[in-house]
Amino acid sequence: MSKKALMIHAIILLFFALILLYQSRFAFLIWNIILALVPFDLGLLCRLFKTSRWRYLIAAIWLLFFPNALYMITDFSHLSSIGIGLSTAFQFVEYAILSGGIFIGVTLGLTSLFILYPLFIPNHQHLINQTVTFGILSVCSSVAIYIGRFLRINSWDVFYQLHTTISSIFSILNQSDFWIFVIAFSVLQLIMMLMGYQLHLLLDQVSNE
Repeated sequence: MSKKALMIHAIILLFFALILLYQSRFAFLIWNIILALVPFDLGLLCRLFKTSRWRYLIAAIWLLFFPNALYMITDFSHLSSIGIGLSTAFQFVEYAILSGGIFIGVTLGLTSLFILYPLFIPNHQHLINQTVTFGILSVCSSVAIYIGRFLRINSWDVFYQLHTTISSIFSILNQSDFWIFVIAFSVLQLIMMLMGYQLHLLLDQVSNE
């Protein structure tokens, strides 16, 4: 496990080097992927502890940082800075860098979920349990993504500006755009989580045969 984890981090560092060497305008992906790495590493860390107390503590911290990975779906909005026609070499490379960064971040987030999920949910292979758990998580994550994207509130603001964060959340509850965003992205994330976990179970089954 440790060797594979190190390899994943090495691949990500290689991607960072590509961004810097090319001097991409999407250099912000480096920071976003680092944030997506936090829940991934917390998921790996949680497996090392056998006591429930430490696992629940790590899971609570993981929950705060998990939306940062799925948040990267919204980074496709930055395509407007290069155009979407895909007619020049510049667009080809930048599009590949942006898409690659987003896929890396989202994959890290979903993988962290699939690491933690069996540790806390009995009968984790049952579709009903998956739907309920992933559904709740999708809604929470969508709310956090909206807050991060449009209110520019970060995960650590929960610790430093808790009152301001709570006030900001209540201030958007009567906005229709907020609810439309949450519904749309909750459905999207639920589909991704369900599909991803079924593929995860399938790969486990195939490898054990």
